[in-house]
Amino acid sequence: MKIYLKSLLTLFFTKNSILHSTLGLGALLFGFHFPIFSQGQVKVDAENQHITVFLNRAQIDARVKTTVQAGTTKMVIGNVATTADPNSIQIGGKGDVVIMGVKFKQNYLGNKKRSVLEDSLKMAKTELEVVEVLVKVAENERNMLMANSNIKNEKDGVTPEDLKEMLDFFRTKLTEIGTRQMQLVRQSKDLQDKVNRFQQQLTSQGTNVNQPAGEIELTLQAKASSAVEVNLTYIANNAGWSPVYDIRAKDVKSNIDLAYRANVYQSTGIDWKNVKLTLSTANPAEGGTKPELYAQYVNIYESVVIQTKNARMMKGEAPQAMEMAAAPVAMADVSTTASFVNTVQSTLAVNFDISIPYNIPSGGNVEMVDIQNHSLRSTYKYYTVPKFDKDAFLTAIITDWEKYNLLPGTANVYFEGTFVGTTDIAGGEAKDSLLISLGRDKKIIAKRETIEEFKSRKNVGSNIRESFGYRLTLRNTKNEPISIVMEDQVPISQDSRIEVELEDAKGADFNRETGKLTWNLTLQPLENKEILLKYNVKYPKGKNIQGL
Repeated sequence: MKIYLKSLLTLFFTKNSILHSTLGLGALLFGFHFPIFSQGQVKVDAENQHITVFLNRAQIDARVKTTVQAGTTKMVIGNVATTADPNSIQIGGKGDVVIMGVKFKQNYLGNKKRSVLEDSLKMAKTELEVVEVLVKVAENERNMLMANSNIKNEKDGVTPEDLKEMLDFFRTKLTEIGTRQMQLVRQSKDLQDKVNRFQQQLTSQGTNVNQPAGEIELTLQAKASSAVEVNLTYIANNAGWSPVYDIRAKDVKSNIDLAYRANVYQSTGIDWKNVKLTLSTANPAEGGTKPELYAQYVNIYESVVIQTKNARMMKGEAPQAMEMAAAPVAMADVSTTASFVNTVQSTLAVNFDISIPYNIPSGGNVEMVDIQNHSLRSTYKYYTVPKFDKDAFLTAIITDWEKYNLLPGTANVYFEGTFVGTTDIAGGEAKDSLLISLGRDKKIIAKRETIEEFKSRKNVGSNIRESFGYRLTLRNTKNEPISIVMEDQVPISQDSRIEVELEDAKGADFNRETGKLTWNLTLQPLENKEILLKYNVKYPKGKNIQGL
């Protein structure tokens, strides 16, 4: 009995060392109790409640509900953005527990989407490889059969009956091999298509499938078993939105319909499923610290490097610590961001609260989100610059546009139900009115012709005087009157020896600083209007003048 027990112990120590170290050999064999000083662990996924998407980055508000046992518990919260900023994590909630620590980590084995897609791709590739091997086997069988297909004559003992039997055999085998090859080729094609689809799906996921899974680990202390509700807020990178507009004008007598939309994107490593969105015009990436001016020193042949204690802060750098230690604080009711979410106009930003939940998968693909629709009171006017273009351009002039909180962006323009092109909306400009180009109107014809009889070059003492003349013609072929602004220019002298004299530009507003001439005109249906532009330039002899 002693020998048997000794052999048993030896076998146990040599082959079950891992089990021995975990459970304790004495407890297993003899019933002795050794206390195990280990922490309980709870794994639970965060449920995203609300996401505020900034122009760059996003704030994710999530919730976790679970139960912890008495003692110390490691709560591992999954479904956390891989791109979470560890320094932005805020924890609150309800429960008779104490937070002992908060830590953000990345689980390189926890990306379920990556695992499923890659496993499916590997299985499809394996099936394809097997089929390709079977195709080669069938081909080798056929080649071997054909290599032994030589049939000798009767002198070698082959009778007609033997010949018929051999022909039947070859026919049967070749048909069988050919049929099998055809089926295998079809399977190979189907499997190749399957592999391609999985590969395209992986590619469409962008960098998401290559990211580890984000996790937040909470160390909780509880005196007794307790239900816990954790509210989680953090900032995630690789997310944002940009404005895009649709501008529709039915005719020149109607208001402009403006559809304000957002292209929302995110590659945070988690899918946003059925969440409420708030789009904010704030941009945390710009930083909110006021810049400071420090003394600027100059010297001769020396360079002075000024070291300041706030230099790091001015650059907007943040420490990249991956762990935050929290002082033991009892969990209690915490304030929410309801006031921030529901506020449309705040002091530093405009927030658009989207009432309909959205699904936005990770991967960087753009999701279109409707923000607002406006009917804008507009006045319409045509603009033409015959010096550069013979067409007239219809524009809509919108006043009080700043109250619509428009950001700089691109707008698709539709006029009379037809797409006419794109235009840029510069929402950041401080102007009284917003001018939107609606495209060309071929029914208004502009022309600029040189007046040859006025064009001349004369010597005046030590100077040369050149005269220029142009005939500007406008024609309205429409059946309704139009308002049109025509623009032209005369050169501006940057040298006191060069003199420019405007001789004729009847009815124009003249900006002497820019040389710009502007005519505000009204053309009746089928009306032609002709305007003369004449000016002279005087400069010293022997000088080459640029810009004429």
